[in-house]
Amino acid sequence: MGRIRILDDRLVNRIAAGEVVERPASVVKELIENSLDASARRIDVTLAGAGKRLIRVEDDGEGMDRDDALLALERHATSKLSALEDLEGISTLGFRGEALPSIAAVSRFLLRTAVEGGVGTEIDVRGGRILAVREVGLSRGTSIEVSSLFFNTPARRKFLKSDTTELAHIVRVVTRHALARPDLSLRCVHDERVILELPATADLGERIAQAFGTELRRTLLPLDTRREGIRVRGFVGRPADASSRRDAQHFFVNGRLVQDRVLSHAVIEAFGNTTPRDRHPAIFLLLELEPALVDVNVHPQKTEVRFARAGQIHDAVRDAIAACLGTAAAIPDRVPGARCAAAPGATRAVLRYLEVNERAPGGAGYDAPAAQGSPPPTPATDLTTSAETRAESVATPPAAVPLAQYLDSYIIAQDREGLLLVDQHAAHERVLFERFLAQAEENRIEVQRLLFPVVLELSPQERVILEQEASEFARLGFVLEPFGGDSARLEAIPALAAGLDPRELVRALLGEAVRARAAAAGIGELRRKLVTTAACQAAIKIHHRLTFEGMQRLLDDVFRASSPTTCPHGRPLVFRLTLAEIEKAFHRR
Repeated sequence: MGRIRILDDRLVNRIAAGEVVERPASVVKELIENSLDASARRIDVTLAGAGKRLIRVEDDGEGMDRDDALLALERHATSKLSALEDLEGISTLGFRGEALPSIAAVSRFLLRTAVEGGVGTEIDVRGGRILAVREVGLSRGTSIEVSSLFFNTPARRKFLKSDTTELAHIVRVVTRHALARPDLSLRCVHDERVILELPATADLGERIAQAFGTELRRTLLPLDTRREGIRVRGFVGRPADASSRRDAQHFFVNGRLVQDRVLSHAVIEAFGNTTPRDRHPAIFLLLELEPALVDVNVHPQKTEVRFARAGQIHDAVRDAIAACLGTAAAIPDRVPGARCAAAPGATRAVLRYLEVNERAPGGAGYDAPAAQGSPPPTPATDLTTSAETRAESVATPPAAVPLAQYLDSYIIAQDREGLLLVDQHAAHERVLFERFLAQAEENRIEVQRLLFPVVLELSPQERVILEQEASEFARLGFVLEPFGGDSARLEAIPALAAGLDPRELVRALLGEAVRARAAAAGIGELRRKLVTTAACQAAIKIHHRLTFEGMQRLLDDVFRASSPTTCPHGRPLVFRLTLAEIEKAFHRR
């Protein structure tokens, strides 16, 4: 007798449940998606014991008659596919016909459903076995009650986390579905306590405010672009507001919540060196494209997708976000987390420009000749004039006008929205980084020969790195040649770094290259790290006096940069104190 046999249907359902039903949140996700596919406009989720004891999902959708309700509990029974061709353009959230039988196989399961004007049906299931089918009086819609999850698979139940952790997963699932469908009314109750109440709204921004608070919504930048049949819309956080949490990014493809490497990489490229590696900007991204261009049948829980034109979609998302980050709206108001109660002190510090309106000539590329004590381009008496009036007085008004330099380190300026405080070192660092990187990638770095070549003694690790990355150092304008043993001779450096100690600069670059290679960085990432280090070394420092002309030139340069809000290390370089905040601080509103 052979050893191969066909598995019993109940065993097959339990195996399928292991793929589809990972934890209580998985049940909530599948049931909400079924409700959405049934055109529900209201969904209520009731929980007990973080979903371990009870999950009830009720909706006002289309419902099912008796025959369909029974069929829905069979594996691979679905109303969403009828032919092979349908798999190539799925527009529903569910389609496999596995969710209900998989959930019913590992729980005590009660289904109540009714169509408009029909008789309601109630089906009682335990561990995949139908115990009873009854007629009941119900209004249109469906209610599914899942209790004692994993009661018949104790090994699976043992792997569940604490109630706090499991409840957090459920709340995240409910919240993210609410983000995908702002027009949906969602309510979640746990142990008789309302934990989410999200009324329907027509606006994604309002939904974000409902779910995460108005403070987060205030800091987000809207985007909505179309390119080659791909619509990218939603909201992105400003670089200066990035947090350490990795779960602040939400991706939806045609309304489906997904985890996707293509989209994640597009975000990373768009933000580039505007945020530190351990900081993650908030993202609420809704991608809309032809269903035929996305394959949703690549993961049992339908959380991953595959794109037919991945490169095109990647670039559309990257460019949409990058364009958004390059606007003046990306400048944060005040210091993140600061409250308006602190504004009077901040205002006093900003307005100290009256005490420091005389500056000696500056340097580091922003040292246009000026007499000691030259006045600012905009007289102090002009502060009462509206920004619009001042803008009309010149053909091409600057993005910001300097007022003074504070502690020889920070530029105080004004723009249309209020007062700006700019970190001069970080700002110059951003300017040099973008300029140097563009020249390196176009292979047009201007080189300056050293009058006296510098001989460097290298450690064995530095020598290996220099041998491996000789072409990259040359591309960046560093002419280094072996000089016997563990020595190298530096004959030229990029003109951008002409004022620096060449020995210290190369030492810093070699150290960065060692760390980058230890982290298995690619050539593009290595180049960015080296350019970041060079820009940091070459940028003007704090406690360095600038002329007003130099401050204006630096402001002009930084606001022409692709990311004018953070330095290449990801630290913020500018904050705005809005007119509204100033007026509130002085009790004028």
